[in-house]
Amino acid sequence: MREFTVADFQKNVDACVGVDQAITFDETTTDVEFTDLGLDSLAVYEVFTRLEEDLGFPIPDEDLDDLKTLGAVLAYVHGRLAATR
Repeated sequence: MREFTVADFQKNVDACVGVDQAITFDETTTDVEFTDLGLDSLAVYEVFTRLEEDLGFPIPDEDLDDLKTLGAVLAYVHGRLAATR
């Protein structure tokens, strides 16, 4: 994967919670915590598990504590992808 977008994250969320849950991520939700958007801790765990598979690298548990918003995830993934180039 050469780039990671909001749509990529949305795809992972939809696969975990289903599109019927209607949790939409976009530029207006980058700083809103996942729990405030309706994702419980199990759903967040599932999203990150899927994300690791899609990205092809692990996300250490200690990093997960800081990844509570879409903006944090985007910055983290972009940083990790840049380091592998």
